[in-house]
Amino acid sequence: MFWSRKPAAVHDRARAVGIDLTASRARAEAVGAKPRALELDGEDTELALYVSGEGRALAVGRAGARLCRKHPHLVCTNFLAALGQAREWRIGRHTLSAESALALTFDTLRGPVCAETDSVALALPVYLSPSQVTRAGQLAGKSKLPLKGTATGALALCADRASTLLTGKPVTNEVPRAEWVVPLRPAGGGPGEVLVIDADEFAVSAALVSVEADLVRLAGSAVWPKLSVKLWKDRLLDAVADRCVRLCRRDPRDSADAEQFLFEQLDDALDRTRAGQRISLTVRTQHWYQDVAQQPEEFEAHCAALSRFAGDSARDFLMGIGLPSPPRAVWFTDSAGRLPGLVRAVQAHVPESTAVELLPPEAVTRAIGALVPRWAAAELPRAHLDSVIPLPERPAASAQPRVGKRG
Repeated sequence: MFWSRKPAAVHDRARAVGIDLTASRARAEAVGAKPRALELDGEDTELALYVSGEGRALAVGRAGARLCRKHPHLVCTNFLAALGQAREWRIGRHTLSAESALALTFDTLRGPVCAETDSVALALPVYLSPSQVTRAGQLAGKSKLPLKGTATGALALCADRASTLLTGKPVTNEVPRAEWVVPLRPAGGGPGEVLVIDADEFAVSAALVSVEADLVRLAGSAVWPKLSVKLWKDRLLDAVADRCVRLCRRDPRDSADAEQFLFEQLDDALDRTRAGQRISLTVRTQHWYQDVAQQPEEFEAHCAALSRFAGDSARDFLMGIGLPSPPRAVWFTDSAGRLPGLVRAVQAHVPESTAVELLPPEAVTRAIGALVPRWAAAELPRAHLDSVIPLPERPAASAQPRVGKRG
């Protein structure tokens, strides 16, 4: 009798993996003919940058996220922008710096990433300084990640999508304007500027990238820590808690368990709000519970002050650069596009000729992963790409005349 074993899955290690790292989370995706997001935390494709010190060993991911409101003294978070600073987190029996927390993050990524590939590229936020980028690269190397290169996420995005802008291809996921507004777009493609807006636990950031015929170039950037994702979630949690007080005269913020449970529902609520769906949040303790219903427009009203400040900041940023013409497009990353009211507030300050588009969650990972073959072929310098990325040469059009059918 013969026994047969199911062969183990064999990954094509020639495929590259792109990692998108922000102050909130890490994502990784194997790029190629069939891109595939990697599972970084159990079955989750995102690794939340929360370090838990509750147990004997430190843990990065959901373990920390499930404690951030219940036991905040046992959690280290928002450490990426603190690289190189004399800041420490004392959590339980452990003392962490930004460097040790990031090293632990790379150690956690090493398993699923190195099981997939020998070639990794890392996308980093635009607000990191050159010294901070150097530290991040050194820590990735010490964690034995096979790093081939690093780049600013917004610049890699524009390099990956430059052909869409230069050839004038239609926008696939454009945010509609008011029904009576008919966008007037310039005919054809060609060079132009793109404003990329991102958001994470540290700040909302903006990068203006000039897309030219042979390269993409960073024209300017801005960062607004007073618009961090944490502040948006704090505002939403307080608003829902206030509504709960009016409904049942009980405040979920009086219970650590209730506040934590409410906080864990916000990510799903933000996704439903972006889709225009009604939201139902549950507040629960051992002795009472309350359902709080919210409409998308209510979430936007709760965050009106933040979104208004974001729109004004984006307008001032563009006016300060002094562009001869408005940007061709505004691209919101998935993290920025889910903040209530942010997209509409920025859209109100750009003309109808500017296309406003929401990017998918995997946009940055695929863009940075697509640069790996060019690093391997020595087409790109082995340095952090934060100012210019040359575009690959496009094949010349055929010189043969077209032959049409006779009538």
